[in-house]
Amino acid sequence: MNLQNKIRSIILSHLVESEARTVGMEEECILYTKDNRRLPVNPCAEFSATDLLSIMNENVGTNGIYSLEPGGQLEWSSPPYRDMNNLYSALAKHKQALHKVVEANELKIISYGVEPNYSPDDIDLINQLKYQLMNANMERNGTLGKWMMRNTASVQINFDVTSEKDLENMTFVADCLQPVCAYLFANSPFRNGKPTGTENIRNVIWENTDNPRCRNLIDHGIESPERMIDHYIDYIMTVPGIFQLDKDGVIVDTHQTLGARLIALEKSGELRTEDIQAALHQIFTNVRLKHLVEVRGADRPPKGHEMAPVAFWTGVLTSESVRDEILSVVKKWTLEDRHHFNKVSLVLDDSQIGPENKSYREWNQWMGEMAMAGLKERGLGEEKFFEEFFNIVMGKGPFSLQEQTD
Repeated sequence: MNLQNKIRSIILSHLVESEARTVGMEEECILYTKDNRRLPVNPCAEFSATDLLSIMNENVGTNGIYSLEPGGQLEWSSPPYRDMNNLYSALAKHKQALHKVVEANELKIISYGVEPNYSPDDIDLINQLKYQLMNANMERNGTLGKWMMRNTASVQINFDVTSEKDLENMTFVADCLQPVCAYLFANSPFRNGKPTGTENIRNVIWENTDNPRCRNLIDHGIESPERMIDHYIDYIMTVPGIFQLDKDGVIVDTHQTLGARLIALEKSGELRTEDIQAALHQIFTNVRLKHLVEVRGADRPPKGHEMAPVAFWTGVLTSESVRDEILSVVKKWTLEDRHHFNKVSLVLDDSQIGPENKSYREWNQWMGEMAMAGLKERGLGEEKFFEEFFNIVMGKGPFSLQEQTD
């Protein structure tokens, strides 16, 4: 089996039947101390994010796992569920456990997608080699990597796949709909203590974080669902590595591209599954492939609406009839239309013109309605996780703008 096929086999290693497809989420949040400072990330004389992480993982049981982002943002990764009602119950259990520790240590949860008050230079980087290497890499390859690492929070959604075609169609639709996601779930009203106005700031930050490994798949020449996996593998082979694993599986520095590292390991007969997985995890596009499809483009929503992006993407991606209808539309968009739409999404103005000479608002409305149709088709009573949120945003604008007005 050649290297391309080995990587392909990892990506397609967890195929499931359509009725067994599960959904999982990763929810991040920024935390403050009682006197409105960022919670220190590394161990120190006061309670730190590292201390918080230890407590949360001690008590999590089977309800997922906790980790820290580079600036001390707490991330909860849920177990996967077939039914979003069960996922919601797991989220509620996580929030209850977190609030118990937050109250005991007089902390505050900041439910925004971007740190509202502090610049990256005010925030320590977590004391781990992986993130120190990432920090240096992003300083070379973008202008806002420090902001992304220390000052952003999101909700990411993971989907099982049923076949290669299912993966390709799901990934392509998700890449095309990133501008809709960026608008609906914009929730970053302040930066450096000032209003962000109509700048969709978290989306802007990610657009300028790391040119080789971020942005949309179309930006890396992956322009259609046909042969999506092959094109994705061709792409990742060209990306500079941030780190590599040594023979003991320990993270070390690298000066190779991801492809050069994997080729060298294969030639020496030392290529392991974990080496391929490490490469796949060094891609940060808005939708990326692992042994599942991960969709990454939503800001961390306001308190109480954490399930909204999960429901949106579940509605448009897992209901095949709805996804096929969307696919039939977005496949007709020109490359110029798609690149322009991605630029439009950097500004929270839904009067801008998108594909087919229709307004941003028209596309947001239609895609939201398609999400609702997909959720209804699933027949699990999951519409409640998106419907109210969608009506609020379409009536009053994204929460980024609402918060500034308030």
